[in-house]
Amino acid sequence: MKMKKIAFVLLTIVLAFSLTSCKVNWFDRQYDAPWWAIAVPVLVFSALVFFAAGKHIASQKYVCPKCNRSFYPKWWQAALSIHMNDDRVFRCPHCGRKGFCPLARETED
Repeated sequence: MKMKKIAFVLLTIVLAFSLTSCKVNWFDRQYDAPWWAIAVPVLVFSALVFFAAGKHIASQKYVCPKCNRSFYPKWWQAALSIHMNDDRVFRCPHCGRKGFCPLARETED
């Protein structure tokens, strides 16, 4: 799993650099631009989206199906977790089970 995360980060960096053009078209004029003028904003925007998504997902409570205890994941684990609908793969901090954990549903009394 760690290799998948490393491969994902490297692929993102390679794509950010390979998708940058050194020619910028602006109102029928073409300008030369340094590669970093395009790559840096793309990487910053990607990092901000990654952080915001991780924080949003980490603010939700999940339940371990094995021990039925609820927990909040760390933001970086939430951002990198595999998911199917609302279920995400986490390691339970209480019992250590790794697998799909559903969102905790708050019941109204």
